[in-house]
Amino acid sequence: MVDILRGKRLNPMDDKALKITSSVDADRRIMKKIVYVNAAHVKALKRAGLIEPGIASELLSALDKELDGYNLDYRYEDAHMSLEEDLKSKVGEMAGFIGLGKSRNDQVATSIRLEAREELLSLTKSVAGLLASMLEVSKSQGALFIGMTHLQPAQPITVSHWILNYAESILRTVERLKLAYRTTNISPMGAAALAGSTVPLDRLYTSHALAFDAPVENTIDAVSSRDFAIDTIYAISMLASDLSRMSSDIIVYMSLGYMDLDDRFVSTSSLMPQKRNAVVAEILRAKSANLVSMLFNSIEINRTLNTSYNLDLQEITPRLWSAFDEIVPMVEEMSSMIKGIRLNEELINRTAKDSLITASDAAEYISMKYSMPFRDAHHIVGEAIRKTENNRLPLAQNISGVLAGKVNASINQQDIEDSLDPQRSIFNRVTLGGPHPDQSGKMISNINLQLDKLNAWVASEEKKIEKAYELLFSKEW
Repeated sequence: MVDILRGKRLNPMDDKALKITSSVDADRRIMKKIVYVNAAHVKALKRAGLIEPGIASELLSALDKELDGYNLDYRYEDAHMSLEEDLKSKVGEMAGFIGLGKSRNDQVATSIRLEAREELLSLTKSVAGLLASMLEVSKSQGALFIGMTHLQPAQPITVSHWILNYAESILRTVERLKLAYRTTNISPMGAAALAGSTVPLDRLYTSHALAFDAPVENTIDAVSSRDFAIDTIYAISMLASDLSRMSSDIIVYMSLGYMDLDDRFVSTSSLMPQKRNAVVAEILRAKSANLVSMLFNSIEINRTLNTSYNLDLQEITPRLWSAFDEIVPMVEEMSSMIKGIRLNEELINRTAKDSLITASDAAEYISMKYSMPFRDAHHIVGEAIRKTENNRLPLAQNISGVLAGKVNASINQQDIEDSLDPQRSIFNRVTLGGPHPDQSGKMISNINLQLDKLNAWVASEEKKIEKAYELLFSKEW
C-alpha cells in the first residue's frame, strides 16, 4: 500500500484486506464524475481565495486531461485516491490541494449521485420508448380480446385496453423515477467527512456548478444517506414488476393460443420441433426477481447502520449499477416484443362466445330492464348457466325461461341475445377508462400528452447537466 493515505500513521494494509475493501470495480462507473467533482471543488477553493489562480488553472488543466481516463489500482483503495495519485504524477505536490475542505465521504456520495441522475434520465428515455411502442400497438389493436380473472375468461375487453392497463401502471413508475431523480439531484459536496470543515467553502456555489437542484442541508445526512439509491432501485423494481406481469400475460395468452410472437422472441425445443416457447418473456419475468432482491439487499445494508458514514454503504453502489444494467435491456426487449404480437382472432371470438364472458352483461340488462336487485338478476343468470351446462341449449333461451318464472312482464329474447354479444358488449360499456374504443382513444391521447412532457423534461435536464460540465473547464465561468 502506498503512503498517499496512510503516510506514517499506519503500517501497510494486508493485501487481501485491501482487495476486499477496495471499491475500484464499482468506481469505474464514476471515474469521470469524480473528475467533475474535483474540478468544481478546485473552482470553489479558488473562489474562496484558498488557492492561487495559477495553481487552480494548473489543477483544472490536469483534471481536464483526466477525463480521458486514469489508472485505477486497488492498492489506493478507490478511484478517488487513484485520481489524486495520478494528478500528483502530473502536477506534483500541489495535487494535495484538492483534499482541502473535502473528504472521500462527500466526494463519493456526490459522484454516485452525478452518475445515478444521468442513468435515471437514460432509463426514463427507454421507458418513454416503451410507452410509445405500447401506444403504437394500442392504436392498431382495437380487436376483441379476453379479459381474465383467476386465469379464467372473465369479460370482453380489447387488446388496446389490455396494453393500456400496463401503460397506465408504467406511467406511475415514471413518476417514481422522477421522484428518485429529485432525491438524487441534491449535492453532498462540502459536507466533508460528516461535520463540514473549517474551510470557508460555498456549498451553494459547488451545488450550482455541478447542476444540482440544491445542497443536502445537513452534513451528516449528506455523507451517510443512500435513500436516493434505494428510491432508484425501488422504482426500477416496480418497473420490472410491470414487465414481469406483462410477460406472464403473454406467456399465458400464447399457451392458450390467443396470441403469438415474432420468431425473434421465441425459441423451440431440442427434442420437440413443434414448440414455440416464449423464452424472452420467461427471462424478463425471472430477471424481475433479481431486481427485487437488489432492493431488499440495499434496504438491509442501510437498515443496520448507525449515524454517519460507514464503509458498508459501499456495498449498495454495485447493486445500484446492476439494477440499471438489468432493467434497460428488459425495457428495450419488451418494447420490441410487443410490436410483434399476432392475434388468433378466430379462436378469441369463439372463446368469447363459448366461455359466456358476457354473463354479467345479461345480469346488468335484467336488473336495469326489470328494476330488479342486481343480486336477484345475478342468480337468474347463474341458474340459466347451470341449465345450459346440462341441456346445451343457448344461454339466451335458458335465461328467458328462468326469467319468465320471476317477472310478470314480456320478455324480449333478442334483447337478451344482444346483451350476450361480446362485440356489442365492448360498445355498451360506458365506464370511464373501460374498453370502449372512445375511452381507449382518450387514454391514448392523455398518455401521448404526458409522453411529450416527459421527453421535454428529460431533454431539459440533460441540457442543464451538459452545460454545467462544459462550464467547469471554461475560463470564463
